[in-house]
Amino acid sequence: MRSEVSRLIIFGPKRFLVWASGLFLIGAVNSLEWIVTTPLRSKSRLVVYVGLVIVAVLLLVVPVGDRRSDSVVTEASIGYSYGLVGWEFENFFDKWGHRIWRFFPWTPTVDADRRMLIDRYVALADELQLARLDLNHETSGRAPDPKEIAARQAEVNRLVVELDAIKDGVEEYLEQVIARVLSSEEVGLTGVVVWPPVDFRLDSPPKLLVTSPRDEILRGEETLLAPDIPAEVVSSIEDRLEDDHDLSAIVVQTGGFSSFPSVVPATGLKQLLDVASHEWLHAYLSFRPLGWAYFGTSEIRTINESLADLFGHEVGLRAYSKITGETFIEPVRPEFWSIDHLKQREKPETEAFNFNEFMFETRQRTDELLEGGMIDEAETYMEVRRLELVSNGYRIRKINQAYFAFTGTYAENPSSTSPISRYLWDLRDQVDTVGELVKLLQYVNTNKEFEELLVRREVVLRYRE
Repeated sequence: MRSEVSRLIIFGPKRFLVWASGLFLIGAVNSLEWIVTTPLRSKSRLVVYVGLVIVAVLLLVVPVGDRRSDSVVTEASIGYSYGLVGWEFENFFDKWGHRIWRFFPWTPTVDADRRMLIDRYVALADELQLARLDLNHETSGRAPDPKEIAARQAEVNRLVVELDAIKDGVEEYLEQVIARVLSSEEVGLTGVVVWPPVDFRLDSPPKLLVTSPRDEILRGEETLLAPDIPAEVVSSIEDRLEDDHDLSAIVVQTGGFSSFPSVVPATGLKQLLDVASHEWLHAYLSFRPLGWAYFGTSEIRTINESLADLFGHEVGLRAYSKITGETFIEPVRPEFWSIDHLKQREKPETEAFNFNEFMFETRQRTDELLEGGMIDEAETYMEVRRLELVSNGYRIRKINQAYFAFTGTYAENPSSTSPISRYLWDLRDQVDTVGELVKLLQYVNTNKEFEELLVRREVVLRYRE
């Protein structure tokens, strides 16, 4: 289930700052690596020294976090904002420290050693997931035992420490594999040099505070929050925005974050490669009109995210195949729901609960109630449906207008009403590689240009309700 899991691209003025800093830092690490590994090379190092000075200046002048409270959203969440710039510098130096360390003879360099490292990562990631489930089960019980909670938390902490000890090597190896896939003929998006570089950190992505008006489903102001923000604070922030400002609000956990390096959560290998590839495409598009227009309209944002979803699935599976030796199976068009489909479908009485169909129906009915001006009825309806989901094993904390505004950005999500993912799959069927699909779309920066592209490619605009 991906209803509350998403990937996120950075936005606003910080986006330029972070990327500029990242590019300076890339140059610095390569220069430092050069100094350490080739000390006798007879070349001028003026450029190296200038780059390092620039990095030092950035460290001194760039603030950590944004403490302004110039809006109701930032004011409501002040003290819990995500320290993006601070995270960038902290994690960058961990990365370049490892890059230098790998030149020593005791670090694993052969594929067999790296594969053992990946196997250990996979085992630890699975153990960590189970340990977190055990902790969640213990804390959500009717009579939580403090000793048991402490024991479960200690196990989670132990696994996190063990993962942290190997993640540098895991990251570097997986980055290399993804880069090779990106430059392969099967993807066809880059040449020998992959730009921007594949660079990610295994870490906890930030949370995202999303708002929407109560009378319609529309993504409004939002802000990043620290990944470890307490649950009681999350509820307090949401309640404050709803009660004091008549906004629908929700704090969601992102499944990845397109900073530089990007943030990818420690999860199963297949999903990790999917997310890392998804985030890399956001980085690639940030140098092209489609990425520049990310926040222009909701449709352009959805094109960005849905294209990254499609791209991430395929590239991630190709990378997974190279690592494991399993046969690559090309992704297939996902199941999409529509009003006509639901009307025509004969539903057997004994059919098992279908999450996708349930969420599509919920979104459609919510839209109808809001369009009729029945805000309170819509909110009551969403809560009733959420409780039904919980009874069927789907532990979704909250469903409101902001929830649907957020999930609706991802057109493959069953709660999205956008036809964009279906159009992208129509285009994908016309080209040989997913890289060609990206090249078709990378210069699109308006809704009109997207529709014109569909017309030129003879894609029938048949999904509009």
